[in-house]
Amino acid sequence: MNKILPFFAIVIGIILMSFKITEDREPGGVPLLLIFLGIAWYSIERKRSKTKHA
Repeated sequence: MNKILPFFAIVIGIILMSFKITEDREPGGVPLLLIFLGIAWYSIERKRSKTKHA
């Protein structure tokens, strides 16, 4: 479950970014923030799960 939520943040960010690019011709800050936070969140959770099992 902890890896699914960051994935949804990344997907929503990509969808919002594609919408913003088609409408305004620029990516926008919120979609970029969602993508970067989703990637960071996923990597932290992945690192956490590796250290738990080690």
